[in-house]
Amino acid sequence: MASFSSTKLNNNGKRLAPPSPSPGANASPAKSDGTPSSASKRQKRDNVSIRDRASPTPTPAAAAAAAKATDFGTHMMTQLTYVVDFLKAKRAPKTLQEVLDHLTLHNLPEHQQRLFVNLMHKHSRIDYVPAPKTAKSAASDQPAWRTGKYQFKAKIPGVHDKMTLLAHLQQKTDASSLSVKDLKDGWPDCDHAITELENEHKILVVRTKKDNHAKFVWLDDPRLSHAVDPEFLNMWHRIELPAPDDMVRKLLALGQKPASEAPQNNAKTTNKAAKKRKTTRPPKHQSNAHMAHLLKDYSHMKR
Repeated sequence: MASFSSTKLNNNGKRLAPPSPSPGANASPAKSDGTPSSASKRQKRDNVSIRDRASPTPTPAAAAAAAKATDFGTHMMTQLTYVVDFLKAKRAPKTLQEVLDHLTLHNLPEHQQRLFVNLMHKHSRIDYVPAPKTAKSAASDQPAWRTGKYQFKAKIPGVHDKMTLLAHLQQKTDASSLSVKDLKDGWPDCDHAITELENEHKILVVRTKKDNHAKFVWLDDPRLSHAVDPEFLNMWHRIELPAPDDMVRKLLALGQKPASEAPQNNAKTTNKAAKKRKTTRPPKHQSNAHMAHLLKDYSHMKR
């Protein structure tokens, strides 16, 4: 009776079939044959591709360690610039402790201090002065990497007064000039000393026309300097020189050749020498004596 009451009857009194389930309500992700549907395949493929493309997120501790290492390296390179300026201003060797105290880096861990010392040793503008080996230094508990001093390495090292400047110029083996700009890198206040040496005729100086600043320096010999009477200088400057065109005409009238014609004659001589035919030597007689056994005629030995 229960089953009969649960079914419906039509107008003619016939029993109706139960309604089929809707495909959207009870749809299965897999087909009847057990293979996954195309929608499930696409969803799985998209999820896998997104997961593969996503980069692994570092842990907060690893990210903080990486940022700290990068900041430390950048911080050390900046501190090296401050060390160069500090040593250049002091112009005297300084110990490692004095450098660390100036930069307030004395609280760094030991391994970071050693790294900073290695960077100072490799810097091109910092010169390391090892500590002298004495009994006191050997008995000290201080490690070797903390000993010694550091000083600024100038472009022209060792020149800091008039005597060292003259000694440096005397050691030059050529007639090249010494740049005052490079000299001021290790001796900033050298202008007064250069002027005094110039007045003493010990150096020759080329100065700028605008500001009269020393630009280049050469070595001079005071024995070659002679005082000239001012009256003679006035007479010399009163003599008027002819114009360049009149100079050539007057030289030709006196039977002299201008210097401008000399290169032309030299060029003609050079062209004549170039036109001469080179003599070629006859080739030497060459023989193949070492191959005589290979070139021998064996045709009479034919059978």
